[in-house]
Amino acid sequence: MSREKTELENKLIENGHEMQVRVYYEDTDFSGVVYHSNYLKYMERSRTEWLRHLEIFHTDLAEDDSAFAIHRMTLKFGPPAVIDDLLTVRTVLQKLTGARSFLRQDVLRIDENGDEIMLCGADVEVAFINHGGGAKRFPDDLRAKLGG
Repeated sequence: MSREKTELENKLIENGHEMQVRVYYEDTDFSGVVYHSNYLKYMERSRTEWLRHLEIFHTDLAEDDSAFAIHRMTLKFGPPAVIDDLLTVRTVLQKLTGARSFLRQDVLRIDENGDEIMLCGADVEVAFINHGGGAKRFPDDLRAKLGG
């Protein structure tokens, strides 16, 4: 648990993005640990912030009748986060195909030795879709921004 006053980082990294989140009381369950579904919220925020850094905005996609939708996600949980923990959410693009992106997302806590402890990890398959729900190929400009 860190009591230091800290500015939360939000930055691009090679092939992805990292952002920090602080665990608040509202994130925890009756036992004082982060409720499991909140890790998904942290990951969603990180994916959105990554896109914003790449100047890809959900509102612009909606105007083009497009969106991103989670197609598949495999999770693995490690030790829990607790109130006041400072966490790092890392999103890394693994592969980009015609209408799908494959990401690795990890929610990490950095211990006092600087070692990363994986609290929740996910392999994420994201489909690019039209608003009717069908898959849609990435336009060239979007593909270029994503690094494909």
